[in-house]
Amino acid sequence: MTQSPFTISALVAAIVATVSIAPARANDALPPVQQQGNISYLSGGIGKEETDALEAVKRNYNLRITSADKTGHYSGDIHIVITDQQNNIQLDTNGGPLFYANLPNGRYVVEGINDGLSKKQAITIADQKPVSVRFN
Repeated sequence: MTQSPFTISALVAAIVATVSIAPARANDALPPVQQQGNISYLSGGIGKEETDALEAVKRNYNLRITSADKTGHYSGDIHIVITDQQNNIQLDTNGGPLFYANLPNGRYVVEGINDGLSKKQAITIADQKPVSVRFN
């Protein structure tokens, strides 16, 4: 059975249209970029579409925080405080379960606070290499 050139062209056009729309849908689910001082960040991860959208852009951020409960399930509403070496607060916000930020090169302490419990982790941002932190 042979296909007419019109049918093949229509099929190719449909495939191209579908592929072109997919990134737009991911961007629609992306939470807005926030700014605090010179630090830009994204926070979210509620639902599959939002989680997928965040995962698609995480390469653009050098700090990646994931908060989860003891069973490994994502846990939102974590309070995040980032301080520099002089103990100056650089970022103080609520976020999660996925939280991505861009920090200038330097040493920091990242603190996650949830349900009255606090966990701190020292990190170093250098040459824009990503650093991952997990709070359970």
